[in-house]
Amino acid sequence: MSKSKDKVGGSKQFRWLPPMHEMMLKILAEEAGKGNKPSSTFRADSFALVAKEITAQFGVECHPSYVDNRMRTLRTMWSTIQTLRKKSGFGWDDNLKMITCDAKTYQEEVMAHRKHANYLNKKIDFYDELAIVVGKDTATGSFSKSYVDLENEPDNGDSAEFVADNVEEGEVEKGKNAVESSTTGSGISKSRKRARAPSTADDSVLTDLSDQLKDIAVALKEINRGPVDYTALYNEVMAFTAEGYSEDMLATAFDHLCENEKTARGFLAKNARLRKLWIDGFLFSQL
Repeated sequence: MSKSKDKVGGSKQFRWLPPMHEMMLKILAEEAGKGNKPSSTFRADSFALVAKEITAQFGVECHPSYVDNRMRTLRTMWSTIQTLRKKSGFGWDDNLKMITCDAKTYQEEVMAHRKHANYLNKKIDFYDELAIVVGKDTATGSFSKSYVDLENEPDNGDSAEFVADNVEEGEVEKGKNAVESSTTGSGISKSRKRARAPSTADDSVLTDLSDQLKDIAVALKEINRGPVDYTALYNEVMAFTAEGYSEDMLATAFDHLCENEKTARGFLAKNARLRKLWIDGFLFSQL
């Protein structure tokens, strides 16, 4: 066994790289489809399988206990996502798997909870796999792929239809009145609370938001067909100097986008308002 492998395997803290995270979710979603998640957790053999595959694929020693610990992190992540979805002022786009909000709501939320910026106005990677692995959703033997990854096979999860016993509810709230929606594998949940139907004004706001997100989806699909135009990306990022952002700060944002192709494609697909939201969120995270 190599020294590197000994070091990682013997460490109390196992560093989960993004490809490991992806592999874990993929394997466990498949395991759930095979009936190896009889309740809210998986059989021990499933965790052992994940550990074995990660050890073989990445050349580091991964124990089943590391997978179990990672599950706790994923449950916390899932709880945060569902809490945000239900908060007043936040919307949900089921095609992009994105929690949406305006600039004011974003700033208020991030000021109170800095790490929540990771979940706002950006695609939540592997949302449907998370729903199967740590949520209450039930896999059917195969699972759908993420919206962006549909253009970059192999895909791993954000636009699947849920086949669920109790899908987490999404809300559109105004004041204290909410319209809650919850689907199940066999129909509408009997325990769902009824609320006042949205007004015409609510419908108008939702329609506008839906139209904007559809435009983003179409643009994103077009952008994903070819290589990223980094000259155009640079010009779009640096255009924000006109709004008072420093060139050095924007250069940092540009470097980050260059290192993350999917994020760069998403940035180019956004309209000016959503690009500004992304810039604000990124720069805030660098403080």
